[in-house]
Amino acid sequence: MNTLTKFAVALPTLALLSACATTAPTTPNKTPASESVTDVAYDRMAPAPYTCTDGSRILAKQSINKKQVMLDATLPKVNWANQPIILNGGVQSDTASYVNESNSEVVYAWHMEGDTGIFAMKWADGKEYQVNCQI
Repeated sequence: MNTLTKFAVALPTLALLSACATTAPTTPNKTPASESVTDVAYDRMAPAPYTCTDGSRILAKQSINKKQVMLDATLPKVNWANQPIILNGGVQSDTASYVNESNSEVVYAWHMEGDTGIFAMKWADGKEYQVNCQI
């Protein structure tokens, strides 16, 4: 076989391999709220949907070891729509508490007990926001 024939035979295979070799998608940081990487394992179950007092919605998924939680928060009062955020913490008894202090401007906290959750934000200037949620 000449070189041109070999290339013509190999081209569809190369195209298929390059189409399959994609990198994992990344989530853009809409705000500095999200920690960029997690090395904690999560199961494939759907996140728990919380409905909150001011029309907000939070999807919460704990890591298998309960040391981290991933939230997808829609908070109209702070102009968040499907904002991903990762918080670190843990579980004591039947209460889970998680915090994200990676942003110097604001601290995020998520607390869960039973079917209820509380999401709170505290800015460096002292402003606070809190929403109570229920599954």
